Amino acid sequence: MPRLRLHPYCLPLRRPWIAASATLSERRGWLVEAIDADGTVGWGDCAPLPSAGMTGEAQVRWALETALIDLEARRRGLPLARLLGAANLSVPVNAALGPLDEGCAERAADAVAQGFRTAKLKVGVAPMEEELARLRELGDGLRLRLDANRAWNEDEARRFLTAAANLPVEAIEEPLAEPTLDGLARLQAAVPFALAVDESMPALGAVALFASRAVRRLVLKPARVGGVLQALALARWAQAAGMDVVITSVVDSAIGVAAAAHLAAALGGPAHGLATGAWLAADVAAPLPVAGGFLTLPDAPGLGIAPG
Repeated sequence: MPRLRLHPYCLPLRRPWIAASATLSERRGWLVEAIDADGTVGWGDCAPLPSAGMTGEAQVRWALETALIDLEARRRGLPLARLLGAANLSVPVNAALGPLDEGCAERAADAVAQGFRTAKLKVGVAPMEEELARLRELGDGLRLRLDANRAWNEDEARRFLTAAANLPVEAIEEPLAEPTLDGLARLQAAVPFALAVDESMPALGAVALFASRAVRRLVLKPARVGGVLQALALARWAQAAGMDVVITSVVDSAIGVAAAAHLAAALGGPAHGLATGAWLAADVAAPLPVAGGFLTLPDAPGLGIAPG
């Protein structure tokens, strides 16, 4: 059994990460280091975030499994993505623009200039009409993913979704404060773009959600699921049920993002929500490069990165 060591960290953000459920100014957690008898090392990231439904037990399992599977991939001389079945080490990603505040239009223009085609924004924070007006100001250079973090009742959600139908919206995530399969299905039937679930999946139940096809997209934080292999199995199950799957992180460290990116490479699919490294003012390792809307994984054993 490998020896394990914990390394605490606190990473300040360049600016607050604002959502309907919480505001972050820093990310705290622990790196898990797994060391085998010959000195080979694997890394995992444990960063609980209760406000996003990410509790300690699942995070610990995710970090331990990531460290052990990173260690195994390094022993075999394979990138983790290859070990999981990936054919490609280039992962499409969306820009993470944060809230619809006064600086959002400038961040959107910067994202377009950097080659992003899709961007994610937080909604349900400011008054609805104010947010809709700011969305209209963004232009049509980006496909928009809007995350409401369960901000609205069904009538409010329907009003926002109806107003957004003429905007370049790709998907709206977690629109309902009290989600039910019937309520989500009613909203999905009324709009041309995908609705998505994320933190409400455990309460809705994966079996019922995938069977009902109440929404067209699953947003999956592998750290919330509790392991690389369990997240991969769940994502493939959702894909088999006809759903898009998007892998995301919540401004995780470079180690956490790298693990999620290797998983995303194995799944394929639409752009994933992993281009969050620029939000951190400091990190535990050099972030994986993002250019032209793609994150490139190293063609190196394991995660391909380690703390510096």
